[in-house]
Amino acid sequence: MIIGMRGHDFGRLPPERLATAIQQAGFCATQLAFTKAFPPPAEAYMTRESLRHIRRVFAAHGVALPVMGCYVSASDSDPAAFEDARARFAACLRASVLLGAGCVGTETTHFTADESERDAAYARLLCFTRAAVREAEACGAFVGIEPVALHTLNTPERTRRLLDDVPSPHLRVILDLANLITPETTAPQAQREMLGRSLACFGGRIAVLHIKDGVFSAEGKWENRPLGQGIMDWAHILPLLREHDDSLCALREGVFPGMAQEECRIMQRWMEG
Repeated sequence: MIIGMRGHDFGRLPPERLATAIQQAGFCATQLAFTKAFPPPAEAYMTRESLRHIRRVFAAHGVALPVMGCYVSASDSDPAAFEDARARFAACLRASVLLGAGCVGTETTHFTADESERDAAYARLLCFTRAAVREAEACGAFVGIEPVALHTLNTPERTRRLLDDVPSPHLRVILDLANLITPETTAPQAQREMLGRSLACFGGRIAVLHIKDGVFSAEGKWENRPLGQGIMDWAHILPLLREHDDSLCALREGVFPGMAQEECRIMQRWMEG
């Protein structure tokens, strides 16, 4: 299993400096969200020449690019925002081919409406995903959708439904188990049950893993913590994921300042079981 980290956890750095920092921390893969990882303007990095240059720079440092981040509101109820999300995601899909990224990743949309509105939100997500997958098929890219308990795509079962509704090998899933955990399902056994449901629903379609740790506040809001200092039972879950598919990339999300090397070693130790 490959160990990586989210690029913008080091702040905004030029590609050469960012690739060096990731390599020196011991990671060998990253997720790049141009609007967050590089100094502005992000558009300057989206030209054919720049994309190929970034690809060469990271390859020279031994850093793979499994995900190009393009987080958009994929089920937005505002028509203008929805169309903007579709256009930006399509542009990133085309760019990802030149970048050599494994997929373009997004969450869906924070869901705050009454549960009776869930089907309408899912219908918008389905429209977005079908358009994105058509673009991906046309240019040879891959779409990575990330389910989150508080978003439109909120459960492993609803994720399976999306995969069935858009039956294309160009649609993959980004699994962030912490994003599927709720304040009611923090116990280690509940986490393993969520993992089992996820693997049963889309285990063969996982593009990449996100790894983070944290706690829920008294108000039920997630608060990031260094690895091993939160509720996540990664010491038992990561070996299970490695056993499921040792070719997956596990991307640390939310590295704390000054702790990158230590957290890389922690992940390596956990995966060894």
